[in-house]
Amino acid sequence: MRSAFSLFLVPALASLAMAQAPTLQISIGVRETGFAGGTFNGTGTNGGASGGIEFVARDAQTLVLDGTWQQFTFNLTTDPILAFAGASANSVLEGAFGTLEHVRILNNTGITAPIQLWIDDIENTVTPTGGAPITTTVQNFEGFTEAQEVTFQEPSFSGSTAANLLTGSTAGINNALPSRSSAYRMNFQFIDNVATRWVRATTFNTPTGANPQIRFDDNAVLSFWMRGGECQQDAGFGGPGTARAEMCGSGLSGGESSIYSISGAPIAAPGLVFISLAGLPDLPFSGGTLLSGFGYQGSFTVFSDLNGAFSLPVGGSPFPVDLVVQTLFIDGSLPELLAFTNAIVARFGV
Repeated sequence: MRSAFSLFLVPALASLAMAQAPTLQISIGVRETGFAGGTFNGTGTNGGASGGIEFVARDAQTLVLDGTWQQFTFNLTTDPILAFAGASANSVLEGAFGTLEHVRILNNTGITAPIQLWIDDIENTVTPTGGAPITTTVQNFEGFTEAQEVTFQEPSFSGSTAANLLTGSTAGINNALPSRSSAYRMNFQFIDNVATRWVRATTFNTPTGANPQIRFDDNAVLSFWMRGGECQQDAGFGGPGTARAEMCGSGLSGGESSIYSISGAPIAAPGLVFISLAGLPDLPFSGGTLLSGFGYQGSFTVFSDLNGAFSLPVGGSPFPVDLVVQTLFIDGSLPELLAFTNAIVARFGV
């Protein structure tokens, strides 16, 4: 029989807090390498670091730090251009091609907490007159090792904005993403809440994938996906099976919310989400392990979709408690018929 405590916690885990998540403003800077005399060798190839840098649609788009993936699109023909640096920077985009020099991240809401961002699937689309759109991948961050720096330097690399950040920023490939196969992750923290501080996440001479070339002509568009938020601790203990879980969003304090996401589960399979108090003995069970399983408080049924995925919004709470969330799916391919996700330690009220 479940305690009154657990009867409160299980519905709370499945509720959605409606408070608005913090935001950042996103734009890009492009380098006019073609105008500076460079050669176009193909989209995504290293175009060098010569030529002025222009902002495109500076601070015109918003990233909500709620753990969801959001697409950002920049029309290099029609979006406003603003000079940033270099002799040829004159608020006019010149040349038929250039490079993606940086992503500009503005702290418009004055966030002082640590920030974690991901970027993925950078694409360059051109539409020749009378023709159909042609989309070419600039970088998809697939096939690299965990934590490898690819395309973007760490956030504090740029001398233009390093003074805006506390020391210790990092960047690298993130391969274990239930919400996406692989992406590029950045961690940083602003020094204060001044709303004009920004990060120049530059591609300048990164060891791999540096200075990626893009087209400016033929109605060119540059797009990519980003997400941001705080992820709860991945405590491991996944398997058997390939299901992976994460919980990311604005947090789990009062007025915050996160998303519990699973991928790699059996297709269209029933599962049970187990909720336990953290810090208690583990429970070996049917070939796997329920982390802190002896702190069991309750469970509820879920179903994976036709892609073997599942997601659930999770509302925060002002009351401090650490819960372990782990999901088991029916999997007929396994000897014990159960697939275990990794365990997430969800810290509420902190």
